[in-house]
Amino acid sequence: MQLPDSMKHSQADLYLETYQVLDLEMSRLREIQRWQASAASKLAADMQRFSRPERLVNGPTVTHFWSMLKLLDVLLQLDHLKNAKASIPNDFSWYKRTFTQVSTQWQDTDTMREELDDLQIFLSTRWAILLNLHAEMFRTNTVEDILQVLIVFCVESLELDFALLFPERHTLLRVLPVLVVLATSSEKESESLYKRVKINRLLNIFKNDPVIPAFPDLHLSPAAMLKELSSYFQNFSSQIRLLTLPAPHEIPPRELQDYQRHYLILNHMGTIRAEHDDFSIRFASAMNQMITLKSSDGADNDWSRDIKGNMYDTVVEGFQLLSRWTGRIWEQCAWKFSRPCKEPPMSDSHQDSATFFDYEKVVRWNYTAEERRALLELIGYIKSIGLMMQHCDTLVSEALWETIHMEVQDFVQDKLDTMLRTTFRKKKDLSRILSDMRTLSADWMANTSKADPEQHLLHQETEEMRQSTFYPRPVAPTAAQIHCLQFLICELVSGGNLRKPGGLFGNSSSGIPVEDLKQLETFFYKLSFFLHILDFTATIGTLTDLGFLWFREFYLESSRVIQVSNRMFPPLDAGGSCH
Repeated sequence: MQLPDSMKHSQADLYLETYQVLDLEMSRLREIQRWQASAASKLAADMQRFSRPERLVNGPTVTHFWSMLKLLDVLLQLDHLKNAKASIPNDFSWYKRTFTQVSTQWQDTDTMREELDDLQIFLSTRWAILLNLHAEMFRTNTVEDILQVLIVFCVESLELDFALLFPERHTLLRVLPVLVVLATSSEKESESLYKRVKINRLLNIFKNDPVIPAFPDLHLSPAAMLKELSSYFQNFSSQIRLLTLPAPHEIPPRELQDYQRHYLILNHMGTIRAEHDDFSIRFASAMNQMITLKSSDGADNDWSRDIKGNMYDTVVEGFQLLSRWTGRIWEQCAWKFSRPCKEPPMSDSHQDSATFFDYEKVVRWNYTAEERRALLELIGYIKSIGLMMQHCDTLVSEALWETIHMEVQDFVQDKLDTMLRTTFRKKKDLSRILSDMRTLSADWMANTSKADPEQHLLHQETEEMRQSTFYPRPVAPTAAQIHCLQFLICELVSGGNLRKPGGLFGNSSSGIPVEDLKQLETFFYKLSFFLHILDFTATIGTLTDLGFLWFREFYLESSRVIQVSNRMFPPLDAGGSCH
C-alpha cells in the first residue's frame, strides 16, 4: 500500500500501530494452533487406549463415544472455519509485512520468525488440523479398531434415530465422513470396515443429507468433503463409489426436486400445524391434571403415578417436537446457503443485479413469499411451545424427578433382581456387574418391600411377593450415576469386545436372552434422555435458540462490507415486518 507524501514521515509509527492491532488477532490464532495440537494429541491418546489388544481399561461406552465424537467435531469445524475465512490469510499477510518493517529495530527475532513460519504453514495448509490429527493417531499404533466402532455407532444412531436432539444428529453427520476417511488408511482396513458396515449404508446416509449445517451461514457437504480429502489422504482415493457422490451443485434436476421437498419447511407445514395443535391441547390437559393433583389431599398413589408419568411422556414429546422443528430450520438454511439464487427477481429489483451482495442471493432473494411465511409460522410455533414448557418448569420438575426415580428403581430393584435369580445366577462375572448397578443406584430407603436388601437372594417368595413397592421420591439420579449405569450396561452386553459384530444390542452371541437384552436396551436409551430432562431449562434454551438466523459472519467477508444493512436481515424480513 502506497502512503501519500504527507504521511510518509510517520510511516514507521503507522507500521507499528498496524502491527500492534494485528498482533492481538495473531495471538489468538497461535492459541488456536496450540489448542488444536493439544486436543488432537488427547483424542489420539484416547483412541489408542481403546485400540490396544491387551486393553486393561474397560470401555469404550456411549459416554466415551460422544466425548471422542464431539472433540472430533470441534476440530473439524475449526478446520472448516480456517479454510473458509478469507480474512485470516489476508490479515496474516499484512501482519508478516508489518513485522518485517518493525522488527528491524529489535534484537533476537529468530524465534519470532520461526513462530511466524510455523503459523503461516498452519494457516495456508487446507485441512491442517485433520492432517495433524491423522499423524497423531497413527504415531505409535493403529487405531482402526476404535474408528470402526465409532463408525458403526454413528451409522446405527442415524439409521435408528437414536440421536435424541438435533445438535447430536448434526454432530454425527459431520464427523462420519471424516471417520470413514481416517479408517481407510490401507486397503486391508477398508475391506475390514466394509465387512462391518456395508458401503451402501454409508452411501444412503450421505445421499439423504447432502448438506449439513456447520455454522449458521456456513455448511458442509459430505460429498464435497470426501472428494477434497481424497487428495490429502492418498489411500482413500481408491474409494470410487464414495467419491462419485454428487456435491450440492452437481445434484441432477430430478433428485433436486426430491431434496427441495425434503428441505423446504413449506412442504411440511400441514404436518407441523397438526403436531403443534395436538401437542398444545395434550400439554394443557396434562398441566390441568398436575394442578388438580397438587390441590388434592391424600391422592391415590397409582393415580398420582399415572398423572406424573403422563406429564413426563408429554415433556419428552415436547422436546422431540422442538428438536425436529428447530433442526428443520437449520437444515433449510444450510440448503439455501448451498444453492444461492443466480439473479434477484426483476420485479423486486430497481438496481443492477451486480450491486447485490452475495448475502442477498442466499437469503433475501432465495426465499419465496410462501417460504418466508412458513418460516415465520414455524418460528412462532417453536417460541410458543418453548415458552409454554418453560413457564411450567417449577410445577413439573418434581413430577419429572419422581418419574425418573421410579423408572430407575423399577429397573435396578425389580428387573435386575429377576435377572440375578435367572439368567445370570451361574455367571459370576456378569452377576457382579448387575450387583454393581444395584449398589450404585438402588434407593433402598424408598423400598417398602425389602427390609434387608443383602438377603434378597436367600428368600424363596413367589414372583408376586418379590414385586417391590416404592415410596414416591422426587430424587433423580445424578449425571454421574447415569453415565456409570450406561457404562455397566455396555460392559455387560459387549464384554469389552470392540470387534463384536451386530452393534451393541444386535449381537446374538452375547449369551443374554433376547427378552433380557431388550429390557437392557430400553433402559439404556432411557438413561440418555434422562440427562436432557434433568437439565430441563438448558435443553429448552438449546431447542428454541434461533439466533443463528441473524448470523452472517462469512458473508460480510465475501461481500466486503463492515456490516450487512437491515434490508438484508433474515428472509422473514424480506417479506415484511417480523414483529
